[in-house]
Amino acid sequence: MEHVEETVNVAVPVRTAYNQWTQFESFPQFMSGVESVTQLTDTTNHWVTKVGGVRREFDTEIVDQEPDDRIAWRMAQHRRQVPRRHH
Repeated sequence: MEHVEETVNVAVPVRTAYNQWTQFESFPQFMSGVESVTQLTDTTNHWVTKVGGVRREFDTEIVDQEPDDRIAWRMAQHRRQVPRRHH
């Protein structure tokens, strides 16, 4: 299983940084490779990414959340099949 963890120091109040990280649908504005994130429920999101020319779609679930401290998510256990159109 892949695990990605990164620490970045930013010069904003903790609440501002935390609020940005909980607005998943805005991720395409500042994360390269993220085409879209759609909130499905309070704890699940659907992602569309394109990295290295490879397009992927997957769902994530929030597994740990402490306001103004941390948020962690992982790929959801269920695999939703996404139909693809070939041109």
